[in-house]
Amino acid sequence: MREPLVAGYPVALRLPQSRFRNPRDVIILIGGAALLAALLISVAVAHRRLLGPSAPVPSPVRNGRPAETLVGLVQVAVCAGAAAVVIAAGLHRRFRLLAGLTVAGAAAAAAAAAILALAGDGAPPALAANLARGSWLAGAAFPDPALAAAAVAVCVAVVPWLGRGWRRAAWILLLGAGAARLLTGTVLPMELAIAAAAGALAGLGLRVAAGVPDRRPGAEAIAAELRSAGLPVTAVSLADVRARGSRPFTAVTDDGSRLFVKAYGADQRHADLLYRAYRAIRLKHVGDARPAASLQQAVEHQALVAMMAQRAGVDVPPVHRVVRTAGGTMLLVMEYVDGSSLDLIPQHQIGDELLDRLWTVVRTLHGARLAHRSLRAANVMVDRSGRPWLVDFGFGELAAYQRQIDLDVAELLASTATLIGPDRAVSAAMRMLGAGSVAAAVPLLQPMALSAGTRRAAAGQRGLLARTRSAAAAQSGGPDEQLASVQRVRPRTLLAITAASAAFYILLPELAKAAGSWRAVLHADWVWLLAVLAASALTYVASALSLIGSVPVRLPFWPTLTTQAASSFINRVSPANVAGMALNARFLQKSGVEPAAGVAAVGVNAFAGAVVHLALMAIFFTLAGRRLAGAFHLPSGSKLLLILAVAAAVVGLVLATRPGRRFAASKILPALRSSLANLRQVARRPVKISLLMGGSALITLAYIGGLAAAVQAFAGHVVFVGIGAVYLAAAALAAASPTPGGVGAIETALIAGLTGIGVRSGAAVPAVITYRLATYWLPVVPGWAAFQLLQRRNLI
Repeated sequence: MREPLVAGYPVALRLPQSRFRNPRDVIILIGGAALLAALLISVAVAHRRLLGPSAPVPSPVRNGRPAETLVGLVQVAVCAGAAAVVIAAGLHRRFRLLAGLTVAGAAAAAAAAAILALAGDGAPPALAANLARGSWLAGAAFPDPALAAAAVAVCVAVVPWLGRGWRRAAWILLLGAGAARLLTGTVLPMELAIAAAAGALAGLGLRVAAGVPDRRPGAEAIAAELRSAGLPVTAVSLADVRARGSRPFTAVTDDGSRLFVKAYGADQRHADLLYRAYRAIRLKHVGDARPAASLQQAVEHQALVAMMAQRAGVDVPPVHRVVRTAGGTMLLVMEYVDGSSLDLIPQHQIGDELLDRLWTVVRTLHGARLAHRSLRAANVMVDRSGRPWLVDFGFGELAAYQRQIDLDVAELLASTATLIGPDRAVSAAMRMLGAGSVAAAVPLLQPMALSAGTRRAAAGQRGLLARTRSAAAAQSGGPDEQLASVQRVRPRTLLAITAASAAFYILLPELAKAAGSWRAVLHADWVWLLAVLAASALTYVASALSLIGSVPVRLPFWPTLTTQAASSFINRVSPANVAGMALNARFLQKSGVEPAAGVAAVGVNAFAGAVVHLALMAIFFTLAGRRLAGAFHLPSGSKLLLILAVAAAVVGLVLATRPGRRFAASKILPALRSSLANLRQVARRPVKISLLMGGSALITLAYIGGLAAAVQAFAGHVVFVGIGAVYLAAAALAAASPTPGGVGAIETALIAGLTGIGVRSGAAVPAVITYRLATYWLPVVPGWAAFQLLQRRNLI
């Protein structure tokens, strides 16, 4: 079939019947995000030399007709490319694709414009002069970096729909346009780099979200390849089963026998590499081997492990052959097992005989020093006679060491426990493997040591892994409390490192300015420093009162106070006090409050704190008046409007999608309704509402008092109202920081605010550091002790 013509030229859009999400796009998306982050860091460090008046403007073609011609050609190419995409999509009735391209282009343009508007510091004179020239369709400033980002997004998103020749033409056109803009000096190199990165991320985001054309070989193509390989198949169809990392097919041969065919393409290879890279970064001592050097070697290794397992007497579907297609797809052909996977069998049909036969197969496998490495119920096929077969040796190991074998046992224990309960699952393993093998698997019965499928199944049954671990320890005599260390990098560790790095980077220039800081420390009034510590302790009392007032039931004061002290420990590794809120919700649940009501109470407490903070800001800012004129330099009105517009657009785009609406309907709205209902109950009791609002106000006032005392300790001599206004503004700015406790952001804002209202830098820096030590870092030690006490008394 010939491609349709538009103005005498063939339209390049192809029309596949389905889409799929290519894991390669996810890998490239991660790399693009890292590149954009590196660009933003570079701009933050040296924005004047990259985007400001000092930025170099390379313009070999400075002026005259050559420059005008290049700029004009770019303008014509951009307009023609946009028109071609719209016309081609309309002719093929690809309106969904056109809408996606429009959204991706708009998102890329908005992101690039926002970044450049926030980071820009005035254009270089040479660039301004070049942009002031005229051209064919518009001024030389067209297309600006925002439109360039939109063009990149559209190109990246649409190329999977194009033929090979048209893909090359699109990339050549895009690269040529960027080179022409650089040659004519109408864009800065960093502007172009940011536009390209933002556009690529938006285009790849659309490809990941909406999918790309599915050009993988179908049933007919696979049938032809199998016949070419010497297998006399008469029909091939897509199998109605799940297969990890492959596309499953069933084939029927001339003699009527059935074969199971697993097709592995480049997309499965990319998904496997992405998964293994994640596990290598996140986990340790989980028995993962290095990935194979190629897709062919990976499939051949899987076939070899299955054949070795069959030779050892393990019930494994026999492998017929491995086929490499002309397009590079690998086919693994095996005998078909007529049955169902174990995870789909009803619980009442899983008898002890089936479990014993399964664990016997596993014992035989491990006796040959072979490990399956994904030994979950979904990879156990049970045929019509009740005979279990092990399938999918994609992660299998030939010369397995003991940790890999122990992980196999832990995986199957947890997986079968989700189907038949912990006691039966452990009893079956004990009968066939013995106490030693089960005891060795006990420390590995934890989420991070198991596969994602088993984790999801276990997550649906509260406390299942803990009960399985306890049952296995009780029956085998193994340790229940001592879990194996399998996490190489914890998210909270990365967050803490990031926070510390940001604090060091942000505070270092301020410390360098304060040459007299150390002398100020030596001459500090230590009586005021004791007042700082007292104010810090008062915040925990106020926090306990506020929590007591957030629930209709009566809470004991001292355990509540201990919980607030413990939050000072766990909040140091979570942004926006998320961990502390979770701890409070758990404490309320253990104190007899319903789980939903406890979460609502924590939300009410946070809401009350926000309302009180805003009210105090209005009061202190009104009283401070002109004193705050030099304290904070907010962005211009246009930049603030741009930030609000971008934020509103992002929220609108999220709510426009089905997952976004589903999240809002299932998570946000119920939480709001529950919080409002809880607030109405509390409001009916004057004492409770007084404790809630009064405690919230006392927290903020205690922090202000601590900061004022720290300033007085270093001879700041600033009025309380000014310090209060500075603290409230700095806390509001730091609340948007992703770091725990606003580390880095709040210190910088406090120092800038204090120096802005007249505090000497030599006094402001040590005052802020002392204040943060007393209110943020020193409470960590007693907070840790409080956390341990709560655990020992089973209060959380």
